[in-house]
Amino acid sequence: MSPAPTPPAKGASPASAPLVEPIFGIPEVDQMLSGQLPKGWLAILTGAPGSGIEILAKQFAQAAGPRATVTYYTTSERTEDIRRAMRDFSWRDDMRIVNLSDDYHDTVLSRDLEVSRFREKGISPEEIAQFRLEKLEAPPVNFVTRMLVELTSLDKPFRLIIDSLDFFLEQAKPSSVISLVRQIRYRAQRVGGFALLTLHPGIHESKTVGILDDVADLLMDVEISKEHLQFRHNLTIRKVRNHPERTGSVRIAVGEKGVSSAPA
Repeated sequence: MSPAPTPPAKGASPASAPLVEPIFGIPEVDQMLSGQLPKGWLAILTGAPGSGIEILAKQFAQAAGPRATVTYYTTSERTEDIRRAMRDFSWRDDMRIVNLSDDYHDTVLSRDLEVSRFREKGISPEEIAQFRLEKLEAPPVNFVTRMLVELTSLDKPFRLIIDSLDFFLEQAKPSSVISLVRQIRYRAQRVGGFALLTLHPGIHESKTVGILDDVADLLMDVEISKEHLQFRHNLTIRKVRNHPERTGSVRIAVGEKGVSSAPA
């Protein structure tokens, strides 16, 4: 299903009708959503692995104005890979990147690896002399709490991206993650922020996904279908709060400048 185009304002041509603010930098999608979302909102972008939702998350980050505060939380990529991808598409790479996967490795995985090594090979006298028990007994990092603390510093319009929410659902109880998502949305409403969270819904309980869908103001899916020897990608907007008439589907493709609409 493809949505009907939004009629231009009286006296203006479709080409000259301005958008309030680019959301993804995809004119067909931005036009569908322009003026329909509240001052501050939260979106959830879902798709199967390999669907391209991580590219859309980066494009959402770069579509912000030059004065916008943009924070990109990654849970699976190296920071240098993200910046390289931004440069490859000639996108802004001055955003703040918080690498939670690196933090998880340094605070959790490396400690688990060290404990396993000690159990397998024992501890040498040299290691005993330098051994610090508190290093191994340090409490695990609570990434949900960390995010809640960081939210308190957002006191002006922002763009916040979490790629992906799956990481938090692996580390914490679903109820804690749902509470975090509600807090992000509340903060966005308070200061006029835009938040985009990516999610792979097929690996989580339907109850959890259903509650997250209810909290979000905007729900989008990237769907892949095979046509002959090629794959077709569709970006489906399946929820715009209070505007069900704005739901629809746009065929998309990735080119030199990022994601854009593709011919039907």
